[in-house]
Amino acid sequence: MMTKYVNAILYFFLLIGSLGAQNPDWSLLTPKLAGTLRLGVEVKGESKWFSDFTTVHLDVSKNQLRYILADNIMGGGTMELIVRSLEDSQGAVMKLKGENIVQDVRLIWMFGGASNKEVDADQWISEILPEDCLLNVFSIEGQSFTLYYGSSQKLRVLGGLVPSGGCLRLADARKQAQPLCLLKSGKKTRYQVVSSDVAMTTGKDYYFCFYFLNPRADYNYFMLPKLFKEGSYVVNKETEWMKSTPD
Repeated sequence: MMTKYVNAILYFFLLIGSLGAQNPDWSLLTPKLAGTLRLGVEVKGESKWFSDFTTVHLDVSKNQLRYILADNIMGGGTMELIVRSLEDSQGAVMKLKGENIVQDVRLIWMFGGASNKEVDADQWISEILPEDCLLNVFSIEGQSFTLYYGSSQKLRVLGGLVPSGGCLRLADARKQAQPLCLLKSGKKTRYQVVSSDVAMTTGKDYYFCFYFLNPRADYNYFMLPKLFKEGSYVVNKETEWMKSTPD
């Protein structure tokens, strides 16, 4: 199994949907399920999840997963998605970039389904089940969100940072057949996920980060390029506070 080739840091959140299908949907396993990310695109009214793309190529190294995705909806372009582990928290930072993509491409994403249930990473198939969303509560602020999930006795708190340019909103996990359907589904549901869309430009980097907050892991979006490169962000040794301005 692929999990045997990923380093010890990645053990805490092993992802991968169907290994045979190389599913690019990503689940955070600790090994309890802390949520799943789905990514897709919309082009001129047509939308498609990455997991439904016709070409999905996966490379695995010691500290990262690298997907190259292509589909007719992208014209002759491709998407590159790289997932790397964090050193200071259970979680991951991701970089997404489109190359030679057609105009008017919008990225659509959704995150949710944190059930806090035990999951076998070797058997897990990444998907967001509506019933896994029932105990999820989201607090949205700008391009970040905080997810509270689990029972009151076992409450957990997860942070998420996502690309700017779109308006984060709640959506209905029962309506995820296509990205646009999910995006327009509305928040009046017990099966809430968080979602957004953002216009994409070819060659530009778009970052995501999902992690459990602690004194060494309390990030802002501007930190993500360095966090992606190094796996952690420098802490001021005198104050023990995270740097608050970009390098």
